Amino acid sequence: MSAIPRQRNFNDDSLRLEALTHKSFHYENPSTGPHNERLEFLGDSIVSFVVANYLFGRFPHFKEGQLTLLRSNLVCKKKLAHFALQLGLDTDIRLGVGALRNGGRTSEKVLEDAFEAYIGAVFLDSGSSLFAVQEFMEPLLSPAVNELTRSLQTTTLTQQDISKTDSSIGVESPDHVLHSDLQDPINKLQTWSQRRGLGIPVYKPYGEVVNEHNGNFTVGVLINGRYYGRGKARNKKDAKKEAAINALKYVTSNVNFNPGVFKQVTTNINNGIKTMRNEIPPNVYRSNSVSLKNGPINSRTATHPNRRRFN
Repeated sequence: MSAIPRQRNFNDDSLRLEALTHKSFHYENPSTGPHNERLEFLGDSIVSFVVANYLFGRFPHFKEGQLTLLRSNLVCKKKLAHFALQLGLDTDIRLGVGALRNGGRTSEKVLEDAFEAYIGAVFLDSGSSLFAVQEFMEPLLSPAVNELTRSLQTTTLTQQDISKTDSSIGVESPDHVLHSDLQDPINKLQTWSQRRGLGIPVYKPYGEVVNEHNGNFTVGVLINGRYYGRGKARNKKDAKKEAAINALKYVTSNVNFNPGVFKQVTTNINNGIKTMRNEIPPNVYRSNSVSLKNGPINSRTATHPNRRRFN
């Protein structure tokens, strides 16, 4: 049975207070000490490393792709915010009046940042011990990983069954990764795009920040030079994620949309043209070649006065 997640008994309580101080509180009460953004910066990297190390040790036979999939689901905003709630950080975060009015205690972004800052504080309070951080996080990670691996096994079995059915009738199996909750939208879209030979999606910003402290970013996602979706959010990271979500909605709602078909048709046409050129006798091909020495080209008909016509 997994241990119950609990907050740490800090040796240096000032680290705990800093980790739980939102910048909105600091701006309204500057004499109370620093806000948590520096600790958040530190904790972000530590969380990623500790999760990777935990998964690496727990699943010695998992491939890199499987480990990456699990890690991305354990360090996403939703999961880290959930960890913060499990520790009860939502009741301890110090927020400004405006942030409280806007529901800051239930904001996934605020909770995610607080959890990362808290882990940064745990790291420093333990004498920069990654082992101590992993020991602290294991009661959170263990049940979360158990749940994810069960979902991964169920999804894999479903994909195998459907693939067998589809291959028996000669139809390409659907991309079930698009409908899986295990991958974040950006990874899902990249998987969808690369499986169809369209390359990696490109995210480009649109417009400018409305103002320095309360602006909106708009990001568009291009695949093979074409826009598939746009996203708007308070920061670039969330706008990029929203763009990927909208692109996924587009490609999954358009059942008949298959960019791979157009690409294959284009390839077939080009191959056909090459085959025709190879089959035409050299003397005929040369006699039908356009030569500026024999007269001007008719720009409307794109023919040459001496060019043969094939009826």
